Amino acid sequence: MNEIEKVRTVLMEVLKPYYNISIRGDTLFCENDQKKVIYVIKIFPPSEPYIQILKVDVMNFKPIEVIIVSQIEDWVYAVKEALGDLQVNVYRLSPIDIMVAGFLPFSEHIGVAVRNIDEAERKFYDVLGVKPSGRHRVETEGLVASFIWVGGTRIELLEPFSQDSAVQSFLEKRGEGIHHIAIETEDFDRKVEELKSKGYKLIGPRIGATGKRVVFIHPKDFMGILLEIVEKGYRAKSFEH
Repeated sequence: MNEIEKVRTVLMEVLKPYYNISIRGDTLFCENDQKKVIYVIKIFPPSEPYIQILKVDVMNFKPIEVIIVSQIEDWVYAVKEALGDLQVNVYRLSPIDIMVAGFLPFSEHIGVAVRNIDEAERKFYDVLGVKPSGRHRVETEGLVASFIWVGGTRIELLEPFSQDSAVQSFLEKRGEGIHHIAIETEDFDRKVEELKSKGYKLIGPRIGATGKRVVFIHPKDFMGILLEIVEKGYRAKSFEH
């Protein structure tokens, strides 16, 4: 998976609750009842052929915004100049705001224990205007998980449906709130063996809500925080809605 594909995959997950999306190469055409937006991912400096292609896309699709996902600021100036008097706002979004491409540990999600997942989703929408990207029912853990993107951070809402669920025990002892923090690791097996060799108390490994392998570091060994280490990669299937 190349850099454009990585960024495009994450962008799709962030945008799909809000838009109907069609894709052509590095360009995402997004629309809903209120507006149309073009997202275009660029890893190279602007060139005349690509600018002209984007100009044709704008003239045909008629978006109100063009968002250039690139580290290169020159794209914004080049596109604005090419569009001329067309009434389109042009912005730039850094790929670093979407994902950290392998140089640092990637924040996978923050888990939040809730008593009513519908009510929790509603509050996130009321306060922040963000919608869930989908739910998973995790039979092995006795819970339902709902994922919500807040900027570059993914929130995992956790509602137990079983009295035996660890999240149910958490709610009884502490009430609603942050349950765990999850971080991706490049080499999952090596990381698990490394943590064992250093004496950390581990819970798992097991299969997590999105089908990837996970292991937890016991809170007593990590400043009172339940830290989840997640296998790097993309899940094989989409969320269930």
